[in-house]
Amino acid sequence: MVLRIRTSAQDFALKIDTESPTTGRLQKEFGVLTALSVHFDQHEASRVVRPYYLSPSQTFFVSEFIDRPTAADLIHNSRDDDQIARIYRRAGAWLHDLHRFQPAKEYGFRPRWMTDGIRDLTQSVPNHILSESQPMLAALEKAAHYLKGIPETQVFSHGDFHSQNLIVGQGEMIALDFTEAREKLAVYDIVDFLKSDIFRDAHSAEVDRSGILKINKDMFFRRYRHPVHMEILDFCIRGRLLKDWLSLWQLDHDCSAYEEDRRQRLCDRLRLAFLHP
Repeated sequence: MVLRIRTSAQDFALKIDTESPTTGRLQKEFGVLTALSVHFDQHEASRVVRPYYLSPSQTFFVSEFIDRPTAADLIHNSRDDDQIARIYRRAGAWLHDLHRFQPAKEYGFRPRWMTDGIRDLTQSVPNHILSESQPMLAALEKAAHYLKGIPETQVFSHGDFHSQNLIVGQGEMIALDFTEAREKLAVYDIVDFLKSDIFRDAHSAEVDRSGILKINKDMFFRRYRHPVHMEILDFCIRGRLLKDWLSLWQLDHDCSAYEEDRRQRLCDRLRLAFLHP
């Protein structure tokens, strides 16, 4: 639970986790925020929310509260495509700065966990969704065979870098929620952010083989400069979109109005993505 605490001087965010004394989640996250605050001091336009206090019991910590829109707020609602392109460029810059926090390593790409997870999801969807998803899964499994073992960049990662975890400040981008931060392939942070692009309306010619708008993907990589194997990135975005779509079609899942819209948008992008070889 995260609460907003109002005081006469300023507002604060109070993050509570009653299981943290056992799991150590808040202590770890507070430590990450503290270290990253120092790291981002050298970057003018990138930072994290400032951590202030960790309770001795480790059940809560206090950080700054920033009353600004998240990247998700704008991506979902703005009618200005140029503004959104700039958001993707600034998000790429922020992630580039994060991925410099520790020296990068090489790690062989292992795609099977994704294709296995997608295959499991196909076991509990309506027949028409199963029929439509099978060629998509087959294409991914073919690509996985080719991409397996290719060296990719492993870095200290946010771990949950979706667009709701990036605040759009005045001249700066501020990230929060580092509960899942750890070393992993850099490509997964990139996928987490780029997949929010499905909420932008698009014509087929504007979408590339990953299912993402070409302009937003290009803008992200204007400022993100670490090495990325683009075929692996496209494979991972396709796989993530397909996994998200199938999750919303599980027979035991009742969709909200928001999820129904997201499910249709995912379907539209997947159909465009898998038109490409």
